Amino acid sequence: MGTVLTRVPELDVDLFADASLKRPFDDYRRLRDAGPLVRLSHPEVYAIGRFVDVQAALRAPDLLKSGEGVGFSAAFNAPRGMNVLQSDGELHRRLRAAVMRPLWPAKLREARAELKTLVVGRVAALRGMGWFNAMEGLASFLPVEAISHLVGLPSVGRERMLQWAAATFNLIGPDQDSRDLSTLSEARTFMAGLSEETVRSGSWAGELFAAAKDGRLSQVEAMAAISAYVIPSLDTTILAKGHLLINLAKYPKQWALLLQRPDLIPSAVLEGVRHDSVIRWFSRVAVTDYEVDGYVVPEGQRVMLLYGCANRDERHYPEPDRFDVTRDARDHLAWGTGTHMCAGMHLARIEMEVLIEAMVEAGVALTAGDPVHGTNRGLFGFLELPYRID
Repeated sequence: MGTVLTRVPELDVDLFADASLKRPFDDYRRLRDAGPLVRLSHPEVYAIGRFVDVQAALRAPDLLKSGEGVGFSAAFNAPRGMNVLQSDGELHRRLRAAVMRPLWPAKLREARAELKTLVVGRVAALRGMGWFNAMEGLASFLPVEAISHLVGLPSVGRERMLQWAAATFNLIGPDQDSRDLSTLSEARTFMAGLSEETVRSGSWAGELFAAAKDGRLSQVEAMAAISAYVIPSLDTTILAKGHLLINLAKYPKQWALLLQRPDLIPSAVLEGVRHDSVIRWFSRVAVTDYEVDGYVVPEGQRVMLLYGCANRDERHYPEPDRFDVTRDARDHLAWGTGTHMCAGMHLARIEMEVLIEAMVEAGVALTAGDPVHGTNRGLFGFLELPYRID
């Protein structure tokens, strides 16, 4: 343990300004260079941005708790506790176990073949049609189909799932928009109306309601698990696909390598989520004084853990700004690590792998135009991406 320093470096960077939200990587570098722990001015909060320190923090749930919320707004952080993302200890283990039941790789093998068939058809339909918006036409195709079908949601209302997810993650930041609050309220109303009768029998949601009926879960726990399928899983995977698509088009040598070596597809997916982490950050609250390489987050204070910043840390990854499908990025933090590691990461990997497989097998050429960057406070990604598959 190093010598504890009393003064944490202060950095006048607004990570929630539109310019930073659209292109955050220069600010990320400034934050990493300022120190292992910094104090930001807006919002006034501690922040950790270097890979080794973010990784250690994510693996310290007993020292940095999630149960007081992982955002900056009461709207996002409520209801505390009864939420997979915002819970600790035994409750978190129970909720996560319920969520993970259908999401282990072995359980998803049957779904993989079905998802591959769907995306092969979509790539074939888009091939040669000229320019299209890849965020709508390709990136969002499987997540919406997969989640609505596998979770077993009723058709009425689920067309709003993308808006619900975007609004929820936008509320994670310090400055709330009344429109997002209204959209979140609509999402919670929809979720509260779900029951064993309204979801598809045998679906993921159906199994959770059955578990609640048998007493293996409480009704509240079942609802919390279903929410974990719907809200966090959509925009995160869609935006990750957008980044992957543009990188494959921007770096033609990398695409040519995948055409020659399809065995690199799993590696390309991991490099894609490392290079452009969709989850910008989550926060934690220090249970006791928490040391970061000699600096201290005082007990009771909130600290930002910056996933995207850590994944571009040159102290850990050589030439981190370069997209390289041969890189070993298995330790990336885009999906977190530790007890709160993304429950849906196996499904997300499958969706991205079958997308690249379909394009590789079709032997297509890829072209991307200039994307329209979003300004969601919790998620990094594109609103639009002009694209061609020829």
